[in-house]
Amino acid sequence: MKRKSSLLIRKVLKHKTSLIVTICVCYSLLMLTNNLYEAEDRRIEVKLAKGDNTEISKNLSRQDTSQDNDTETIMKSRKQNLVKQCYNRINVGRSDEDNFKAHMQFVPDDKMVYCGIEKVGSTFWRRLIQLLYKHEIRSPYSIKPWDCMNNYKSFQSQKLDDYHDILKENSKFLFVRDPYSRLLSGYLDKIFSPNPYYWNLIGSKAVAFTRKQKNYCGHDVTFLEMVEYFIHTEEQNKDRDGHFLPATDHCRPCLVQYDYIGNMETFTDDVYFILKEFNLGNYTSVLKDFKRDSILDSISDTVQTFRDVRSMVTRCLSSYGGLKRIWRKLQIRGIIAEQIQFPFTSKDSTNLKLTTATFKNAIINAHIESKDRYNLKEQKRKYLISAYNLIPIATMNKLQKIFQNDFQIFGYDKRPDYLYQPRHKNIADIFKL
Repeated sequence: MKRKSSLLIRKVLKHKTSLIVTICVCYSLLMLTNNLYEAEDRRIEVKLAKGDNTEISKNLSRQDTSQDNDTETIMKSRKQNLVKQCYNRINVGRSDEDNFKAHMQFVPDDKMVYCGIEKVGSTFWRRLIQLLYKHEIRSPYSIKPWDCMNNYKSFQSQKLDDYHDILKENSKFLFVRDPYSRLLSGYLDKIFSPNPYYWNLIGSKAVAFTRKQKNYCGHDVTFLEMVEYFIHTEEQNKDRDGHFLPATDHCRPCLVQYDYIGNMETFTDDVYFILKEFNLGNYTSVLKDFKRDSILDSISDTVQTFRDVRSMVTRCLSSYGGLKRIWRKLQIRGIIAEQIQFPFTSKDSTNLKLTTATFKNAIINAHIESKDRYNLKEQKRKYLISAYNLIPIATMNKLQKIFQNDFQIFGYDKRPDYLYQPRHKNIADIFKL
C-alpha cells in the first residue's frame, strides 16, 4: 500500500510540477503584497502638486474599529430620549417643507434614509452615499469635498405620500452636534476663514446690522457680531442660513423619529456602528485610518479653497492675512498646536515660491509635530471656552432659547459650566492676529 501511494505521488508530481510552482509563486507574491500594505498603513503619503510628493513616515495610531455593546446602549439611550422629549410634540422647528425635503436622502438598495445637517459630517456622508449608489467600496475621501453634491438625490422630487411611505418602510438616521460647538465651527469656516461668498452673503449683512454700515466687505465680522446677527435672523425668521440654524429645523425629529442618532462627538464609533446596522460593514475596511484621513482631507479642502478664491479674497484682505487666518482656524480646531507659530512672513506671501503645495506641506508638518507633542483635544476645548467668553451672558441666554429644542431632544447641556462660569475678565480675543 505504501509503495502504491509513493508511486501515485511521484506520478502526480511529475505531471503537475508547473502547477505547484505557480501556486508557490502566487503565495509568495500574496505574502509580499500583504507586507507592503501593512508597511503602508504605518506611513502618511501626501501628494501635493505635480512633481512634488512629500512622504511623512511618522507612525500614527490606527483607529480602533471594534464596535462593542457600549455604542448600541448609547444609541438606544439617545432614541429613548428623543421619544420622551417628543411626547405630545407634533413638530419642532420652523423650516418649510422644501428645506426639509432638501436635507433628506434615500438609498433604496440599502433601505437607508439620511438627514444631513451642515457642520455635522454631512460632507462625509454625502460622499459615502455616492459610493453606495455606485456599489463602490473605496474611501469617501477619494471624492473631493466640493464634489460631495454630485448626483445628490433628495426628497425634493418626491410627492408627499411617496416620501411618507419611504419614511415608514426604511431605517432612518442623522448626526447631531453640540449647538455651541456647531455655531463656532460655522463661524470659523464661513466667516473667519477666507470665504468671499459668505462674506457677501452673511458678513456684509452682519456688519449692516451690528455697525449700521452698508456696502461693507464683511470680511472682519467678529464672533460676537456674527452671534448677534444670527440671533436677529432667528428672531425675525428671515435670512436664515442652514450652516447655523438649529438641527431640529432641518430634520424634524419629532415627526420622523429616527432609528439612529449619531453624534459628532463620537463620530468614528457611530459611523462604524451605523454601517454595520445597515449591513455595510465592508466599508469599514476603507476607513481604518479615519481620523488621519479626515484631518488630511480638511487641510486639503482648506488650502484648495483659498487657492481658488485668492483673487477675490485680496479685494478685502491681504494674502498674508488670509493665510494667517487659516493657520489660526486650524489651531482653534485642534489641528495645529498653538505653540507652533505661523512660519511665513508677509514677503513670503507674495513670493511665487510660496505655492499651494508649500503652504499645505507646512500645515501637515505642523500637525504631525503637534500631534506628537501636545494635547490638541484640550487645546480645542480651551479655544471653545475662550470664544464664548467673548459673548455676554445675556446673549448666551438668547442662544439657549434658540437652540432649546436641540438641547432637549438630542441631550446636550444648555448651560454647561465650562462656558458659563467662571467667566474670565479681560480675556484675549483668539480671533485677533
